[in-house]
Amino acid sequence: MPRRRLTLVLACACALPAMADESTPLRLERRLAPPPPRVEHDAVRFLSAERITGNREKRFSATGDVSLRQRGAAIAADRLDYDAETDTAVASGHVMLDRLGDIVRGPRLVYRIQDGTGEMERPEFEIPKTADRRSAARGTADRVYLEGEQKSRLLHAAYTTCPVPRDDWTLRVSELEIDGKGQVGTAWNSSVWFLGVPILYSPWLSFPINNARKTGFLPPTVGTSGRSGFEFALPWYWNIAPDQDATITPKLFSKRGLQVGGEYRYLRKSFNGELDAEFLPNDSIAARDRYFLSARHAQKLPFGWSLAVNAQKVSDDNYFRDLSTSVAATSQTNLPRDVILAYADDTWTVSARAVAYQTLQDPTAAVPATVPYRQVPQFLVSGLKQDVLGLDWRLAGELTNYRHPELVDGQRFIAYPQVSWPFRRAWGYFTPKFGWHFTRYHLTDSVAGPPDATRSVPLASIDAGLYFDRPWAFRGLAFQQTLEPRLFYVRVPYRDQSGLPNFSTDEIDFGPNSLFRENRFIGGDRIGDANQLTAAVTSRLVESATGLERLSATLGQIYYFDPQRVTLGGPPREDSQSDLVALVSGQASPAFWIDGGVEYNANDNRARRLDLALRWNPRPGSLVNAAYRYTRDQVKQVDLSTQWPIARGLSFVGRWNWSLSDRKLIEGLAGFEYNAGCWEIRAVAHRFITATQQVSTSFQIQLELSGLSRIGINPLETLRQNISGYRRSDEIPQ
Repeated sequence: MPRRRLTLVLACACALPAMADESTPLRLERRLAPPPPRVEHDAVRFLSAERITGNREKRFSATGDVSLRQRGAAIAADRLDYDAETDTAVASGHVMLDRLGDIVRGPRLVYRIQDGTGEMERPEFEIPKTADRRSAARGTADRVYLEGEQKSRLLHAAYTTCPVPRDDWTLRVSELEIDGKGQVGTAWNSSVWFLGVPILYSPWLSFPINNARKTGFLPPTVGTSGRSGFEFALPWYWNIAPDQDATITPKLFSKRGLQVGGEYRYLRKSFNGELDAEFLPNDSIAARDRYFLSARHAQKLPFGWSLAVNAQKVSDDNYFRDLSTSVAATSQTNLPRDVILAYADDTWTVSARAVAYQTLQDPTAAVPATVPYRQVPQFLVSGLKQDVLGLDWRLAGELTNYRHPELVDGQRFIAYPQVSWPFRRAWGYFTPKFGWHFTRYHLTDSVAGPPDATRSVPLASIDAGLYFDRPWAFRGLAFQQTLEPRLFYVRVPYRDQSGLPNFSTDEIDFGPNSLFRENRFIGGDRIGDANQLTAAVTSRLVESATGLERLSATLGQIYYFDPQRVTLGGPPREDSQSDLVALVSGQASPAFWIDGGVEYNANDNRARRLDLALRWNPRPGSLVNAAYRYTRDQVKQVDLSTQWPIARGLSFVGRWNWSLSDRKLIEGLAGFEYNAGCWEIRAVAHRFITATQQVSTSFQIQLELSGLSRIGINPLETLRQNISGYRRSDEIPQ
């Protein structure tokens, strides 16, 4: 005869009905009418067991695969004794308590059901991985006290996120409090052990058990750099409000002294921003106070308006070269101080701007960096209205006041109306366009020309192309191959502009972006004369099943019918044709990408520029990048980078950017990552040029204990900047 379970369903916190001793297992279900609720723990309870005996008024016992469930908690045990007067259950023998997914196991549990409180001997607890928790956690203790509001207090506990039976790292504490509702853990007299070795100690430690922010000290960072020596930082994080936070970071440089940094961030519905500051008093090497200030703010205003502020300042030219280990920071030359008030709708964009710069000079460079003009203020307007009587109308305008401590000052006004007639069909397109570029200068203290000058230049162009396509099969795959010839004609008459100032203009270096431009200058102070035709053809290979563009190749050249006469001080172009430009890009296979371009001078029978980049990425976390850059008489570089697994969980990361012409390393990186599941370690040595005769060398190492903390200097940003396509080890599917 199969065994049957006895089940009781209760709807109150009162005693069970009296039951006589039962020699034969049977099934009984009874539901009692609920009294008015007293506290939130009053709820329907379900008790099931193989045998239940006891007295309704006092107590009863359940044995054999016991299960007691109510809202928010469930108890499983071999035996459960229930006292109705105190509403207390004593479970013994393979006890398991599940409170909202957090599981505690032990030999004996005393649990007050009404309050959801109790205690357990020699508990083993589990905290599962959820959307709010990156890692599952487990641990042991001598005793656990279950308190209200999902709180638990453990004595002489050990906590880890490593799977059984591994204890690669553990947090050992005299007392550990876990607040499941607030998702916060607090430990007293705690030490972190890694591979059997203590690496951290703290008399008091508080940490989130999910991804939430929490006020307190962040893990220290440790590293070295060639210019500043040993570095140690201990950040303190302040969770001011859900939309505000701040970080204060004291940082010790063994060669320079103590630096204090601060970061304040805010995020509101209509505005957001960040304030940063660093101060290093009396740098021991530079023998001066050094600082960095930065403010960024963006705000939405009513009626389509917006405001943006971006301002930075450093104490000296070498601040980033001496104190930063980031190429992005050390390569900065002009720090902006920029304020923009803008309006935008479907047709118009209007802005008012004031911008100045702090220019950082390289003291070892033969030629100093050019200091740009201050634009105080600048007013810009642009508008676009499409398909008005079949025409597209565009207007661009500018009024700017330019100031410079050494060069001529003045104001520049630009108005550039344009109209085009786009004719498009499935087989091709034809777009004639006409514009009139008007410029007015008012110069003060001018030595370059008259105080007032005017330039008026018409610009006309025709852009036309055709589309051809055909089906094509290769190795069993179906493709659609296109052939797209294109002609682009530009006519701009010559205007003598040698007497005009140059506030913001430069000539665009010829390349792929120059084939279809109306003006070879950028900035507004020069309008290049042109009577030229660009002829180009593009072919694409599109995978029919997916629509993925597997390959794209372009070949183009400009033919000049008249010599070009407008220059910026250099010799005018007299060739009748430009360099031949060839481009190729695409994903040739699921694991292989190519991107390349070449400029070939037929007169010299040699290449002027060559750029070739390849990537092989057969699976996530396994990639090799290779690039070659060549510019005649200027640049000849090889750039290799990789992220490659060499053993289970262990990957090598590296980059080698070498100048063949200078025979020196421009930037190099070597390191490794190891992911053990519940912990990761990353170590990177990084070296790069910061100035003409200066290099920066640093070593960054970080140990990440999943679900607890990160210790050391985070090299992830360095890896992302140096290895295109890099993915951190815990983002790679295993």
